[in-house]
Amino acid sequence: MKKTILTCSTLLFPMMASANVTLDGWGTSTSVTTMDDCPSYCTGNVDSDSDGGVNITSSSTELDNGVGNGKALATIDGSSYTPSLKVYAESQANTGTFASAWGIQQYTYTGTTPKTIELNLNLHGVVTGDGQLKGEVAVIKGDQIPWTNDMATLVYELVDYNDVLGFESLFLTSNSGDLALNTLTFEVNEGDTFYVRADLSSYGKREGIADGYNTFTMSFEDDSNLVAASQPEEDNGGLSYDDRLQIIKTLWEVAYEDQKFTRHEKRVVRKAARLLELNKGDARLLKLEVKNASN
Repeated sequence: MKKTILTCSTLLFPMMASANVTLDGWGTSTSVTTMDDCPSYCTGNVDSDSDGGVNITSSSTELDNGVGNGKALATIDGSSYTPSLKVYAESQANTGTFASAWGIQQYTYTGTTPKTIELNLNLHGVVTGDGQLKGEVAVIKGDQIPWTNDMATLVYELVDYNDVLGFESLFLTSNSGDLALNTLTFEVNEGDTFYVRADLSSYGKREGIADGYNTFTMSFEDDSNLVAASQPEEDNGGLSYDDRLQIIKTLWEVAYEDQKFTRHEKRVVRKAARLLELNKGDARLLKLEVKNASN
């Protein structure tokens, strides 16, 4: 009975609540930089601008200063709320322009059996002269993810190697055509939380142009039982904050009826609290309250 109640809660709450929660694990970021001296490698005067941050679903940056022209756009509005990224970099003679966009989205798998997930990647753009477009996607397991602008640092230094479920890169140059496709395949189990981190970077040097405004997108082959953390706001079913607190308290009580919390039970109740947009601290205090009341 206990297991049934807790399992059902993970299926019902997505229909009751917005999954737009306050976490440090989803967001967008964009930046554009120009350098006015690029005879072979780029130095000289640097001009840059940036936008975005944690819990921001859209960011954009543009810079046009006579040295170069660059723009970048990152949104969390792709298929199944995946990141959608655009960049453009154009340089003058002996200058360089660099544009980048990246986004993070968190997902929770609510299915009851292990699943193989396929994430299809599509990079479309045009590069002329000395330029390049580079798209990267990493899938990382865990409840939290470091916020960093460097994908390599994230994948190879900041997270455990065993938590990297998949990592793929795509490139476009003046000689490669205008389309790059790939598929990232990974496995998930019941209750797993993972992040899709996507980056798109471009550079144009010495009159080169890298136009990635035709977008770097990704889509799940089958997104059933995947709940995104950041979604368009929905109604909380008319429940007040106190009502939602009482729901989580009841779930903690059900979980603790045998005088212990298993790892799975804690994960399920915490996920329910996130879906009901409750403060982490409030959900934690309710757990202690239930435990102390039983002793």
